[in-house]
Amino acid sequence: MIRSSALARTARRGVWLAGVAALAFAGLVSAQPAAPSNPPLIAVPPPQQPAQPIQEEAPPQETPTPAPVVVPPMTEKEIAPAPPEAAAEPEKPAAPPRRARYDVAVLEAVDKITAETLVFEAPVGKPLRYKGLIFTVRACERSSPEEAVEDSVAYLSIDSQPRAEAGRPTPPARQVFKGWMYASSPGLHPLEHPVYDAWVISCRAAAPQPAPGPVASR
Repeated sequence: MIRSSALARTARRGVWLAGVAALAFAGLVSAQPAAPSNPPLIAVPPPQQPAQPIQEEAPPQETPTPAPVVVPPMTEKEIAPAPPEAAAEPEKPAAPPRRARYDVAVLEAVDKITAETLVFEAPVGKPLRYKGLIFTVRACERSSPEEAVEDSVAYLSIDSQPRAEAGRPTPPARQVFKGWMYASSPGLHPLEHPVYDAWVISCRAAAPQPAPGPVASR
């Protein structure tokens, strides 16, 4: 009876160990990862094209060497320096047009105190008195046809000298003007005097003198 109890305990112990072993095996199986359902895709590289063969360049062709050119020797004339160029002569300025000269100047004088005006002719080189002034014309010219403005100019000197009085010595003359006067521009070179004023009007040729008549016979 005692032996049958021990066998029963041994059998129960074996059953228990078998259950423990079965549980342990079931846990190991569940711990393993599940196998994938679809295998992963692997990229396949495209097929490489065969490399083209390298073409070799043709060797350079030999060019025949040209024959040397014979240069003629230089002459002494070519070696000598070139003579200097002759300097061009400067152009001479054109001579100013010559004006026609006349032997009589037509003048006009004014007495500022009495307002008296006088137009008179003064022969070239001969002194001529007007009240307290003495006019001496040195030259009288008219403009040439080439000039743009028609004008008359006279070179004269003017002296101031009062008239001589009886019983008194003649006072010395005093020059009050000397130079050119222009008929077209009286104010360009005027006479500056407190009493008198004068200017040029024109120039003209002297009137020809009449030829002497026949001598009457007695």
